[in-house]
Amino acid sequence: MTRSFVVRGAVTLCVDIGATNIRVGLARGGQVLRVNERRLADLLLDYPGDVVSAIGEMISAVRAASPDVDQGPIGIGVPAIVREDGSLRVALSSGIPGGSVLRDRLTERLASEVVVDNDASLAALGEALYGAGQGEHHVALLTLGTNIGMGVVIDGRVYRGARGAAGEIGTVPLRLGPTEADRWQLVRARRQQVPQSAWPTDGYVWLEELYGGQALLDLWKKRSAAGNRDQVRTTERVLALAAAGDRVAADLVHEAVDGWAAAIATVGNVLDPGIVLIAGGIAADLGPHLESIRQAVGALMPGRAPRVEIAALGPLAGLIGAGAAARALAT
Repeated sequence: MTRSFVVRGAVTLCVDIGATNIRVGLARGGQVLRVNERRLADLLLDYPGDVVSAIGEMISAVRAASPDVDQGPIGIGVPAIVREDGSLRVALSSGIPGGSVLRDRLTERLASEVVVDNDASLAALGEALYGAGQGEHHVALLTLGTNIGMGVVIDGRVYRGARGAAGEIGTVPLRLGPTEADRWQLVRARRQQVPQSAWPTDGYVWLEELYGGQALLDLWKKRSAAGNRDQVRTTERVLALAAAGDRVAADLVHEAVDGWAAAIATVGNVLDPGIVLIAGGIAADLGPHLESIRQAVGALMPGRAPRVEIAALGPLAGLIGAGAAARALAT
C-alpha cells in the first residue's frame, strides 16, 4: 500500500542525531527552513550523562522559538538499526539506551508523538519524495561516508525487513586473503573499538572495512610517504587527494569504485530497485567517478542494471525524510 504524504502549511520538527552532533530542523515538504546544530558534548554540560534529556531540551528550545511549528509528531533519525515500533536494537555510542527509551521519554517530555527511524532510511525517504528518486517506486540510497549504509524505500514507504536491519549493506562479508597484511592490520586495529561478538568469522571483513571512507583514509596514510602522512588532516578525503594527483589515493579509489559497484550490483540483484542513489560525505567528490561506477555495475548486471545517480538533497536529506515520516504519522 502506498502511504500518502500531506504537506501542511505549518513546519514540522525534524531531528538528526549523530555520534557527536545533534541537528534540529524545521521542515516544510522538501525544504528545511532552519537548522540548529549543537555538539553533543556541549548539550551534556547542562544534563551530565543524560543524553535523552539534552536532546529534548534542544528540541523544546527550537519549538519555543518557532511559533508556526506544527505541534504534531516529530521525526528523528539515528545511526542505528531501528525496529518497526521505533525502538533501537542496541544502545548508541552517544549514550542513548537501546529499546524504546528515546521514543518514550521524548514523547512524554514534548507531549507529541515521536517517530524514530534509521538515518539512512530517512535520507532515502527524503530523496524518494523530494529529491533524485522522485517518480521511482523502488529507491535505494547508498551512503558512502566514514562507514557505508543504505536505506530502501518502496512505494513511498521505508522498507526495514523483519528486524529493522534491511539496508545494512556495509556489513556484507567479503573474503580478504592473508597476503593483505596492511589491510588486516588496520581492520584489526579498528575492531578493538567494538565487541568481538560483532566481528565476522575468520578470514572475512565487512564491506565498509575495506571501502568506507575511514578505511580508505587509514590505508592511504599507511601506504603514503612519511612526509605526506604527517601532514594529513583527519578530515582529508581520499577522492579529493586522487583528484589532486596523488598516485596512492588514485589506486585506492580505483579499487573502491569496483567495491562500491559490487555493493550496488548486490542490491540490484536482491531488490531490483529502479534507481540507486549515492549520498554521504564521499558523494561530494564522486562526480568524476560516477560513470566508472555505472559501467562497473553494468558489467556485473548486463542488461538489467539500475540507474545510478548522485543524491540531490545532500546533508539535508535525513532531516527532510524525518519531517516526512512525522507528517505521515499525522495523516
